Amino acid sequence: MNTILLVDHTDYKYELQKYLAFDYTVLMADSAYDAIATLNMQDVDLVISQVELPGDNAFDLYNYLQKHYTYIPAIMITEKNMDTFFDKIFTQGIGNVLKIPVNQNEFTNLVTKLITRKNIYGLENYVTNIINTHAIRINASHQIQPAVEKILNIVESWGFIINNKSILYLILNEMIINAVYHSHGYTREKEMRIPVQLKEDQFVDITFCHNASTYAIAITDYQGTLTKEKILHSIHKAIEQEQLILKAAQTGEDISDKISETGRGIDLMRKLASEFYFVIQPNKRTDIILLFESDPNAKKSSSLKIIEDFH
Repeated sequence: MNTILLVDHTDYKYELQKYLAFDYTVLMADSAYDAIATLNMQDVDLVISQVELPGDNAFDLYNYLQKHYTYIPAIMITEKNMDTFFDKIFTQGIGNVLKIPVNQNEFTNLVTKLITRKNIYGLENYVTNIINTHAIRINASHQIQPAVEKILNIVESWGFIINNKSILYLILNEMIINAVYHSHGYTREKEMRIPVQLKEDQFVDITFCHNASTYAIAITDYQGTLTKEKILHSIHKAIEQEQLILKAAQTGEDISDKISETGRGIDLMRKLASEFYFVIQPNKRTDIILLFESDPNAKKSSSLKIIEDFH
């Protein structure tokens, strides 16, 4: 049975323990100091830690993991909006942050995938009881806009009302453009808005499906050039720009030369999707998986999930 180290000084740890105890051995620690002592004595397969710990913080613990136990994945949990401390997430290279209270299915699903690195690709591993599935293959830039329009039309034909349809259009358009251009080495062409045709054996797959309450979209390229560092940089840049805009609204400062499109698609995705995952196998494959609840009042994702497959 795999072992999880749960580092939390609050009573919330007992809630998480209930989610985990049936499938895993759960060790507990109240501080980073106690957690490090446990790591040096026990074999651990995953660390889950509160961001704020008495006398220290989870960043100290994460830094220790990075230096001495690089093979152990970690999840950070917090009651705070992670945008308020994303500079630390960015500099430490942390890929998985969940907002408290966690969604049980999202939490246990992520735990299993980080420990086993199995069943991490494909919508069927993120959506249960799938009713319909469609797929579109793209190998040229001129196919992107029609593909996005087709996706939205089919989703609506399934009976889903797409709130913020124009925003979802923008998100999908940017995500697919990045998969077609950046992943295949056409960054200059993207910046200059030059149409591209991928090589004969290169393509991007868009898969989308639904069950009774959720529709989901996966964007897959087979280059695997997206990295955790690039994702974190894009989000960090988007957060910085949003803060600049808010400040400029108060001060009247001209910030036009400081605003770029970097991270715009990912940032909008974070605000619209119910859940999202980045799944990366370096130099082989990248899946960006987006889940949308039909309930317009459903909680939007305030989490970060990056699953790296080094097999």
